[in-house]
Amino acid sequence: MESCSYCGIAFPKTRKTRKYCTPRCKTNACLARKPRRMRAADVAAIYDLLNEEFANVDLLRERLREIVAPGQPPIPIVAVPRLD
Repeated sequence: MESCSYCGIAFPKTRKTRKYCTPRCKTNACLARKPRRMRAADVAAIYDLLNEEFANVDLLRERLREIVAPGQPPIPIVAVPRLD
């Protein structure tokens, strides 16, 4: 018995059903997949960003997050202690 890679239900593994319990789960897994490639407009925005000057790294980091992951919450600022 294997578990489905999409829904997690246990099913008998055969040659036809290697990762998914049904063809519907296989289709849903393909539809739910996150895009692996960036849009051309995002790549152009990143190149434009490289030519800009920023006062600090936090502004650059936030602008990159807006381009790459617009629906995600802001990146938390983590203080790194100095090793002086």
